[in-house]
Amino acid sequence: MSNNIRRLFGIGLLSLCYGCSFAPDYKRPEVQMPSDFKEISQGWVVAKPADQMQRGSWWKNFGDPVLDQLVAKTDAGNFQIAAAVARYENASAFLAVNNAGLYPQIAVTGAATENRQSAGRPLRGANQPNIYDNNFFGGLATYELDLWGRVRSGIDSASALAQASQEDLESVRLIIQADLVNSYITMRGVESQQAILQRDLDLYQKQADLMQKRYKEGINSGVDFYRLQGLVEAGRIQEKALQTRRAQLEHVIAVLVGESPSSFSLPRGSVSDFKLPPIAVSIPSTLLERRPDVASAERRVAASNAEIGVARSAFFPVISLSAFGGYQTANQANILAAPNAFWTIGPLAFLTIFDGGRRSAIVDQAIARNAENTAVYKNIVLSAIKEVEDVLVQLKNREESLINVENSLMYSDKTYKISTARYREGIASYLEIVDAAIEKSKSETIKVDYQTQLLVDRVLLIKSLGGYW
Repeated sequence: MSNNIRRLFGIGLLSLCYGCSFAPDYKRPEVQMPSDFKEISQGWVVAKPADQMQRGSWWKNFGDPVLDQLVAKTDAGNFQIAAAVARYENASAFLAVNNAGLYPQIAVTGAATENRQSAGRPLRGANQPNIYDNNFFGGLATYELDLWGRVRSGIDSASALAQASQEDLESVRLIIQADLVNSYITMRGVESQQAILQRDLDLYQKQADLMQKRYKEGINSGVDFYRLQGLVEAGRIQEKALQTRRAQLEHVIAVLVGESPSSFSLPRGSVSDFKLPPIAVSIPSTLLERRPDVASAERRVAASNAEIGVARSAFFPVISLSAFGGYQTANQANILAAPNAFWTIGPLAFLTIFDGGRRSAIVDQAIARNAENTAVYKNIVLSAIKEVEDVLVQLKNREESLINVENSLMYSDKTYKISTARYREGIASYLEIVDAAIEKSKSETIKVDYQTQLLVDRVLLIKSLGGYW
């Protein structure tokens, strides 16, 4: 066989090997998905968001301009998002490091040294000087032939990890946004409760002053006065508790937007100022594409799958092409002269023969890591479905209960009006009015709480679906 035929055969064999990869063919792990959510209620719309759809400025559907401004601040001010951005940039840089393996590495080197050699150096010539100069300037180029797919598998792994990191960023961003909106809505609910309590306290105090005057004049007993004064004191206790709760929620919001709670304040509002977005739920399979935590877990499965190929490629030789050349002389003058040139070029192969089972252990480790990531991914998918089902059943039952809450408020209001009329006609004591007023306030507070929770539930549904519908 001639040398040319041998070269052609060798090139062809290398070309075939260059397309090799020892990573298993990747297929997204299958999870048994229901065709529908069990807790979907009548009147709710089924949405079918696609993976490429933007998760959207979903908070704007609540119709609060102050909330819109606060959420806009989180991207620039929230430090958890900033940390997630840094992790994504780190993952992107790691991908760039792996991509560099596709290209040759080129370096230049040079030296101008004065050297002394030993008089007893083996094979030293008789006329060689003890002290001599060694000046050289040259370049080195190396290129690893990715015959077994080590470099490409590493790139695939790094690319999947970068994508996972990007999804982690979106997950953190969605969590921060949801926490901010929940805290803001809850704070408005507390403010609505404060308004109800303040109204009642003003009424109780006014009536207590009146009853005290009548008691001193001997018109009635002190029972009415002491009962009302007791309600005022109990209300003051509740007032402080609501003030504390409102302040703490404002502090939470300050941290979420990246500002100091000591210098942060928000104007007061009411939970009734919000719009109630209509409900639409995506089919379960879209959670695989829409939720950033699910997408991140799937990308980590792909990354660990590629790492198996990297580990397996260690059983085959690393073959590199290298070239080194330049100029070398004992004199500093005319170092770039043609007679001073030197070069060397050729392939270099390296193969580990024995390592005590280290490479096999690394392959087993990669396979186990892939199995772990697969199990984590499947669990995240099932947990995502559970999370949506939990929110849906909570929403459905709370919406149905709201009718009972409104009926309870209607009946307590009628009771209060009847009690007031009976007192004016002299056929009932003032304590009957007090009891009716207390029940009415309880019903009003419960309604505010339900209004708040219905809004919060929608935020939780948006979060569990990975974005707005």
